[in-house]
Amino acid sequence: MKKILLIIVIALTMMLCSCATTPKDNADKVVKAVNEYCDKVEKAIADEIIDDGDIEAIKDSEKKYMDLIAEITESYAGNANDRAEFEQQYTSDEVWVRMADVTLKLANTEGYAKLSLTNK
Repeated sequence: MKKILLIIVIALTMMLCSCATTPKDNADKVVKAVNEYCDKVEKAIADEIIDDGDIEAIKDSEKKYMDLIAEITESYAGNANDRAEFEQQYTSDEVWVRMADVTLKLANTEGYAKLSLTNK
């Protein structure tokens, strides 16, 4: 009987460990969302004109990664060490260099003024 109980406890522990997300896992989610944003922007500016459909796609993607950062940061409200690790992980990724390049190209694209005047 004790062996069965021990096996169940070990199985449950393994399941819990495999489901837990680490700050690195959460940072990877943010990096993925920012990369998706950059992909949308690059697709939108490929023709050098930002139209209304592009604005919607860009704004939705931007909102997605910003909401994700806020949600994950809030989840670490009681754990300053994990929050700091999460922030360090996602802000040190090279995706931010890509985003800076994409943002500069976006700002120099026809129709950018419509994008900056649109709230989402």
